[in-house]
Amino acid sequence: MKIFERVVKRNIMKHLIEQNLINPGQHGFVPGRSTKTQLLQHYCDIFETLSEGTRIDTIFLDFAKAFDKVDHDILLQKVAKHKIKGKIGLWLQEFLNNRKYRVVANGEMSDVQDVLSGVPQGTVLAAVLFIIMISDVDENVKSSIVRLFADDTRISRKITSEEDKVLLQKDLNVIYDWANKNLMKFNENKFEQMSHGEAKNIKIEPYKTQSGNEIKIGETVRDLGVIANNNLLFREHIDNIVTSSKIMSGVLLRTFSTRQEEPMMRMFNSYIKSKLEYCSLVWSPWHQNEINKLERIQKIFTSKIYGLDQLDYHQRLKN
Repeated sequence: MKIFERVVKRNIMKHLIEQNLINPGQHGFVPGRSTKTQLLQHYCDIFETLSEGTRIDTIFLDFAKAFDKVDHDILLQKVAKHKIKGKIGLWLQEFLNNRKYRVVANGEMSDVQDVLSGVPQGTVLAAVLFIIMISDVDENVKSSIVRLFADDTRISRKITSEEDKVLLQKDLNVIYDWANKNLMKFNENKFEQMSHGEAKNIKIEPYKTQSGNEIKIGETVRDLGVIANNNLLFREHIDNIVTSSKIMSGVLLRTFSTRQEEPMMRMFNSYIKSKLEYCSLVWSPWHQNEINKLERIQKIFTSKIYGLDQLDYHQRLKN
């Protein structure tokens, strides 16, 4: 079954790419795009704004259980809208419909219930079906930038006047209306707002959620695994991954007695280097003190490798 799903997924993605039907702001589950490309585009927007000497406001939205809230009837309408029809369209309809579930609690099993919403979790097609579902989230957004990674959604706008703030709020309301029409819900408590740069005589004020509450304004936000600051220095993120890498290094050295080169480098690459390099193009440090903090992780770990422990650091790196 999963092999067949992969065949269907590959051909659907090929169709969506060739027909230019993928939302250009969507970076999740799309070939050639990733969290890194999403973050790079976002920071390009920020740097472009700062070079113009003005401000950009960004609101980070959070859908509540987005994959579970997908309405099957609405999704199938969008599948047809994306020109996926005929036998494949009918097959997708059968793939979603007539699914059942039971719940076990305290040793008792519930009666069988119909699954009325949600892309089937654990299936190969779940991801591509979800990006089809959310593809038109920004269809009626007139003047702001919307970028997505699956259900992680942000909306940004350059702020040069009070009117720009009003327009950003209007575009936010458009996304709230989209959620209502598509039976999706937001987790408003997790909304965050951040501003970069300054605009003369224009105060930084909170935008509103769907229910009219003020969105929390922060100086720091965790964005796709990267701790971002409004000063663009990423010091908190660097300190966080240094601490995390030190802890992991200690766990590995205590757990495994071997100090042979091959298993040591395998452990380093899998558990430590992956932390240090995640989206490093985005937060790459320029301050020597922060570079030294990161370098020290590798310096200490390589000094524990049998046969390299007597060499100086640069020779160890060369080896």
